[in-house]
Amino acid sequence: MSHLALARKYRPQRFRDLVGQDPVRLTLERAVATDRVAHAYLFAGPRGSGKTTTARLIAKALNCARRKPGESEPCNECPSCAEITAGNSLDVLEIDGASNRGIEEIRNLRENVKYAASGGKSKVYIIDEAHQLTDFAWNALLKTLEEPPAHVRFVFATTEPLEVPDTIASRCQVFEFRRLKSDELIRHLDEIARAEKVGLDPDAAALIARASEGSVRDALSRLDQALAVAPGTVTATVVAQVLGLAGLDAYFELGGAIAARDAKTALETLDRLHDAGMDVEELADGLTHHLRQLLLLAVDPKLERMIDAAPADRERYAVQAKAFRAGDLSAMLGRLLEFRGQLRRAEAPRVLLEVCLVELCTMPTAGEVGELLQRLHDLEARLGGGAASGARPSASAPSAPVPSPAKPLPPQPPAAAPSPRPKASPSPARREPPPMAEARLAAPEEAPSRSPVAALAPADEPTLGDSELALRWRQIVDRVKERKLLLGTCLEEGLVLGLQGSVVRVALTQEHSFHRAMLEMKENRDILNQEFERTYGPGATLLCVGSDQAVTGAGVRPAPRDPAQAEPAGGGLVQRIVELFDGEILGPGPEGSSAT
Repeated sequence: MSHLALARKYRPQRFRDLVGQDPVRLTLERAVATDRVAHAYLFAGPRGSGKTTTARLIAKALNCARRKPGESEPCNECPSCAEITAGNSLDVLEIDGASNRGIEEIRNLRENVKYAASGGKSKVYIIDEAHQLTDFAWNALLKTLEEPPAHVRFVFATTEPLEVPDTIASRCQVFEFRRLKSDELIRHLDEIARAEKVGLDPDAAALIARASEGSVRDALSRLDQALAVAPGTVTATVVAQVLGLAGLDAYFELGGAIAARDAKTALETLDRLHDAGMDVEELADGLTHHLRQLLLLAVDPKLERMIDAAPADRERYAVQAKAFRAGDLSAMLGRLLEFRGQLRRAEAPRVLLEVCLVELCTMPTAGEVGELLQRLHDLEARLGGGAASGARPSASAPSAPVPSPAKPLPPQPPAAAPSPRPKASPSPARREPPPMAEARLAAPEEAPSRSPVAALAPADEPTLGDSELALRWRQIVDRVKERKLLLGTCLEEGLVLGLQGSVVRVALTQEHSFHRAMLEMKENRDILNQEFERTYGPGATLLCVGSDQAVTGAGVRPAPRDPAQAEPAGGGLVQRIVELFDGEILGPGPEGSSAT
């Protein structure tokens, strides 16, 4: 005897055999028992959820010769039930909507509905993939569907209910079939395995359920495929080998590499899985599913009930979720989904997935973004304070005034050797540098402290207004900020050491590693080099150096903006954050502040 596929062998033959569709089952059972079956139904839902099977159960129950009044289940023994089960009943016509979608086929159907049932009580038309019918076919069926003969029932099954015209849906009772959960599929697979007298490991059942995406038919087909390789006992290794799937261990390994920001391990894991024959799109889908599980637990451990995994694996998810923040996982999932949409049309999908993994491993964390926001806040405070008091603010002494003489002295000639002195800021009323004698009047303890990057310059560093380099650097920073605010902010934190040939040297300390990475990104370097060439001439390029290389020459910070161009202190920070993160101001917050 030829082998019968499990999906056909264990197809539900009674309403109580339906898996995971209790609302639909209970409603239809009551309708059959009380003789209130509608003349037309529209069954909508994902593939393998039981739409066509339920339509057959309705036809079987209506035509069952032994079903007593008040009962709903067919007997499955009378000639009518046997014919419908075998698929050769003349009173149940299953029509493929994809192959019979034209107006001529619907006209033939409309002519045949007037004939009475040959053996049973009702004639049932089951139109599968109904959304494939053309608009002309639906229009031809409209009148018959609205007022069919008393012995005719229509059942439309579709995976795309929005493609069915509203004029048709309004003439039907609509039932939504849902996608089954993994634990429901696992229980169903265990029951089938016991009925077949074969072993099925829990990990193997969980892997089949995850790969089936809520479809009972797909799950039984995958189990049948695994049994062909291992007739005695099906293990997770067998399932992964037969179906070309990666087990949970591989995704936990990828998740651990991403949490540790270890791009090397992530790429090695991907290479091993790809060499084992795993499909790139399947790996991307599995990683998306894995990060989604972690995101739910990172938001709140109480969301464990929403985890689509076997009970034995939920503890592993809970442990790994502690290595992430919810905001980080949300950003990673968003980026991964963008790559997933490009994989199908990519010429080199493996390379694209490798790029995605590297980006996930190097993506700034929520802590780094918070540090950046704090820097923006400090920058806004300095800009606002400088516009109000005329003195350059400092983190250690933000309000320390710099006394000035009653009568300013003229500037010293350029040939005079400057003596060591703290930096001073120009007056807000003009852009000219303050007199050198005025700067000397400030006591060392009154001078504002310098940032770690500014401390790299020698003690006789020129003041902001004493160097044309500072003014030109201010113009470059402002132009870069107009094009890309975050890039300009990172550039502003650097200490420009000067121009050597066509190379603009900028010093950054070790604590500014994020700023240096931003400046050295290819797309950002293109922007910077364009602005350098605009200021210093063709061929000018950026060179970032560390603190150990900033030992010669005088370094300067950008000259301050004209106070008349300074942003107001009240809303400047909010506006910068909106521009930086491409946000939108939604309205006043709970205390009157703007919410983005």
